[in-house]
Amino acid sequence: MLWIVVSTITVSLISIYAGHSRLLHIDQVTLRRLSISLLLVLFVFLILQWMHRIGLFPEAAAGFTMANVYASLFGFFFGAAIQQFNQKKEAGKILYVNRSFWTDILPNVIVLGVILFGIQRTSILSDLPFTPIRITSGLSIIAVGLYGLTIRLVPEFRDKGLILLDRMISWEDFMAYSWYSEGVIEIEYKHNGSIKSFKTMVPEEDELFLEKTLSKKIAEKLENDEFEEV
Repeated sequence: MLWIVVSTITVSLISIYAGHSRLLHIDQVTLRRLSISLLLVLFVFLILQWMHRIGLFPEAAAGFTMANVYASLFGFFFGAAIQQFNQKKEAGKILYVNRSFWTDILPNVIVLGVILFGIQRTSILSDLPFTPIRITSGLSIIAVGLYGLTIRLVPEFRDKGLILLDRMISWEDFMAYSWYSEGVIEIEYKHNGSIKSFKTMVPEEDELFLEKTLSKKIAEKLENDEFEEV
């Protein structure tokens, strides 16, 4: 039991560092990459299941493997949640965000349900015995919920930049905006030397305020550029 505890703690710490380093962002997850990853996971699972049936993968080894898999998931999402929280704190106060039941209340209710399910999975609130798999699987679910609390489905316009899902876009990288259609604004920004864009819905009553905010940011950027050239 002790060697499983030591290994899961070690794996968790390494994964927390990896998650905090943000080696992967949501916008990098494509359908093709996700499909390949799921197929690889399924393939490995089937191989391990076959090895278990023929006696090459005993119960103790299976428990050790699963506990460390859950520990790695816990560490990655917990580290990412910490980084996302710090990123939002450093970005300053919110200037504008499209608040609604679908973007605020419902997602938070869902992730709180996920967190409660994770707490229940650890067996802390039941009479079931504590096991490394129960603890690590419960913690991994809780970490996913905590990460979900830091993600907003709509962009946040903050003092020092935009928060788009889990990525911060500095106002220095903000290029332009235009009204794609009625109630839909398109934001262009620079990322890794290329111009990218995203679209988001804006309620009619917020359109004027957001346009003034973005115009002010463009004016500040032009003023800073002129000052640097001088």
